[in-house]
Amino acid sequence: MAATWRRRILRSLLIAAGVLLVIAIAGAIYQSVTTRRALARFPPPGRLIDVGGRRLHLLCIGEGAPTVIFEPSGLGGALSAERARTALAATTRVCSYDRMGTGWSEPGPAVITIGALADDLHRLIDGAGLQPPFIIVPASVGGLTAELFTRRHPERVAGIVFLDAASSEALDRAVDMATSTRVAAVCLLPTAARVGLLRLIDPLGLRQDPSPGSERGRALIYRAEPMSTFCGLARGVDASVAEFRTAPPLPPALPMIVLTAETNNGLVPPMLTSLVGADITPARRVAHQRLAARSSRGVWQIVPKSDHLIGSSQPDAVVTAVLEIIRANR
Repeated sequence: MAATWRRRILRSLLIAAGVLLVIAIAGAIYQSVTTRRALARFPPPGRLIDVGGRRLHLLCIGEGAPTVIFEPSGLGGALSAERARTALAATTRVCSYDRMGTGWSEPGPAVITIGALADDLHRLIDGAGLQPPFIIVPASVGGLTAELFTRRHPERVAGIVFLDAASSEALDRAVDMATSTRVAAVCLLPTAARVGLLRLIDPLGLRQDPSPGSERGRALIYRAEPMSTFCGLARGVDASVAEFRTAPPLPPALPMIVLTAETNNGLVPPMLTSLVGADITPARRVAHQRLAARSSRGVWQIVPKSDHLIGSSQPDAVVTAVLEIIRANR
């Protein structure tokens, strides 16, 4: 009798495993076909620049100097903050890009540090023939890349406009948050993307987005490559902290405007809320004030009626801040 029950249990487990395998294969095929069709429908609007065995997608509009470089948020890319970029392009040259593994850029290594992202920006600038000095406009986690790049190459940066952006101060908390369990959870995202699960469940709610770019967003974001980038950054947190500790400080008289969002909306992607938690927000304004105080020419402002992605929610505030930095340099 016991042997019979064991055989039945084993048979049930094998059937369940087979069903899951079929679902996974079907999901992978669905993901592959959908991604190929989407990328064919939405070709890169800019150029693919070699940064040493990989290519990054760069989009530049307008003419003039200094060149303004938009550093994207975690889920952002070359097409983010379109209204702000377009308005500034009437005055000077404006460039934006997709970091490794996101948008139309090719993926990077399994472990990624902020230093690697800063190196990518350096190679991208050189590969594209962009002439310094630059005004860098980072959003969200892009603030880390912008800060480290500026600390390593201060002669190339004429000023920074932080858009509710992170700084090296935030990395100390990131180390505490990056437990092995949380890193492992984040690193499940590439697998979920490969079998089409992210595209199916739409955790970012892009299907409900009526904007023209929502379909393109689903095509570019719900792939394994961007999720692998998130995983690589989670794995590289400790090394990133070490890179900041050994880097020179920010220039003491760097023209710098730190903009803080009025609300926390959009601060944490819905799919990461349970992993990151909402308790990272209370000290945000204090951290931004301290960031601005690191320069004798630093200014801190709260942008009324803005959410975390200030470049999208209040583009006029971004344009005003960047023009102020341009005037300060001219």
